[in-house]
Amino acid sequence: MNQREQRPLWAAVMLLAGSLAGAAAGWLSWLASDNVPTALLAGGGTFAGAVLLLLALFNFVAG
Repeated sequence: MNQREQRPLWAAVMLLAGSLAGAAAGWLSWLASDNVPTALLAGGGTFAGAVLLLLALFNFVAG
């Protein structure tokens, strides 16, 4: 399996990791403030940041 064939698998791993980070941040924010919109914004921002960071890291490592 070459690197080009593995890209969808790595993308799935990155999205799952970002989802986990976003869910954890949203849950912790909701526990801290009991405000659902704020928790959604915190989780969404964390998800976006984690996915962008992982994509940049993958691009750096893959060359």
